[in-house]
Amino acid sequence: MDINVSIILLNYNNAALTLNCINSIFEKTPKSVSFEIIIVDNASKYSDYEHLKSGIDTLNYSNVSLHRSRINTGFAAGNMQGIQYAKGQHIALINNDVLLVEDCFSPLIAHLEQFKNHGALGIQPIYEDGEKQVAFGHFDTFATRFLGYWLYEKLNPKKTKRHGDYKAPIETDFVIGSFMFFRAEDLYKVGGLDSNLFLYYEEMDVCKRLKNIGLKSVFIPTINYIHLCGRSTNIGYQKKIELKISHLYIIRKNHGYLQYLLLKYLYIIIFSFKSLVKPKHFKLAVALIKMGAPLANSLKHQQIILEK
Repeated sequence: MDINVSIILLNYNNAALTLNCINSIFEKTPKSVSFEIIIVDNASKYSDYEHLKSGIDTLNYSNVSLHRSRINTGFAAGNMQGIQYAKGQHIALINNDVLLVEDCFSPLIAHLEQFKNHGALGIQPIYEDGEKQVAFGHFDTFATRFLGYWLYEKLNPKKTKRHGDYKAPIETDFVIGSFMFFRAEDLYKVGGLDSNLFLYYEEMDVCKRLKNIGLKSVFIPTINYIHLCGRSTNIGYQKKIELKISHLYIIRKNHGYLQYLLLKYLYIIIFSFKSLVKPKHFKLAVALIKMGAPLANSLKHQQIILEK
């Protein structure tokens, strides 16, 4: 039997979240949709991995597989490891801190069957209380960061407003990475996620590469899911440094060296001034000044291979 959707989940020291996500998928996905769930444990503590494995064994689903990585390869490479096992016609990349509240996959499959030039689909993330979260964004350049999103949208009226109240699918630059849906062939065509990125901006990058081959990213506002924001990662101030490393990398990759330099020095100025009020920002300003090759400073290069 053909598999409609291969769902990739990444676990890192949060087995309970991952198991809850799996349960929500089975609860809300109708039997008319054939799917598989591929879980990559990204070098969690072995006790967490055992918790996850035990939970999956208890569920006893034949269409759920678990793969253990002994080194934390980051979000992009972890998902790419899972994708290598995928057999589905579509790929759903879903954060493990997501809970489905309705059938997401049937309408997304139907949408991609109807619109052949749509390459990445995103839906509406909400908080547990039902409040909407930001679901999509603009490709970052020096202009978007210098002006700020509000003024950038005012000066570019044709741009989709991030906080608009939408009732129908709408094209945008990229959709949020906590839930992304693709035709497998399209994702494969652009090489999947960029594994140079350890954390953050993977969705902006892959949507840009899809756009480069003529495929649009589309936000569908009528389908919701709960996103328990930030519960799957907690790395403190290093998170801010990693954000800037990833951001500067994709700016240089997708928009050129001049944009990269302008943005880098804008950040240095911003965090230098912020350090006058909060001294901890000085560490980030210094890191940005020193970053001749930003990826060399990534968390990716601080990982070790676990014994088991």
